[in-house]
Amino acid sequence: MNSKDDCLISAKGLWKSFKSGEDEISIIQGLDFSLKQKESISIMGDSGSGKSTLLNLLSGLDRVEKGTLKWRGQSIENFSTSALSNMRRSFIGFVFQSFYLVPDLTVYENLYLSAKIGCKNIGSDEIQSRIDEYLEKVHLTDRKKHSVMTLSGGEKQRVAIARALISDPLIVFADEPTGNLDDRSSKEILELLLSLVEIEAKSLVLVTHNVDFAKYTDKTLYLKNGIFHG
Repeated sequence: MNSKDDCLISAKGLWKSFKSGEDEISIIQGLDFSLKQKESISIMGDSGSGKSTLLNLLSGLDRVEKGTLKWRGQSIENFSTSALSNMRRSFIGFVFQSFYLVPDLTVYENLYLSAKIGCKNIGSDEIQSRIDEYLEKVHLTDRKKHSVMTLSGGEKQRVAIARALISDPLIVFADEPTGNLDDRSSKEILELLLSLVEIEAKSLVLVTHNVDFAKYTDKTLYLKNGIFHG
């Protein structure tokens, strides 16, 4: 597919700066980016190069200073925070380095809370069915009623992957999803994430420091001095 219709995110000339005392530091400097349906992209770069800042801009969690940002061909710069939030629920799912699970809830309750927020037009029975489906997909059916505090790091990230996918978004943003895991768990989690993204025909933006992991995606972009290189 090469039509403009299959471009999910299109960014032109993005800029983002932050204040540091009296100085203004430009983190993203006139950057262009596009993501198509079913495409997977790795973003690499040194710590502090702006990788997470870029994800925040592309997802509408942070506002663009200059440039244009479109979701499915629609400019989003002038949308209200609430309107963006509503659009984002069915557009982007997130997997973070830190799991951001609710510690006082069970695995099931964490997924139910996310589905209830993200799946506005489906009933409780369908939500429960979807939770069971994704618990099976991430191999955690037997942990359904367990507190997330009793899970290993790899198991917590499996819950986070299920949470990211449960509202059926078009895109998954994964920001260093294996950063808190050992080598064995990291490989298992990445393989699971990539497998589910491919099976469910999602697009993926993966921020990683791991060159080997980046090789699994369709292309790799290197962020340095606010723009892509290589």
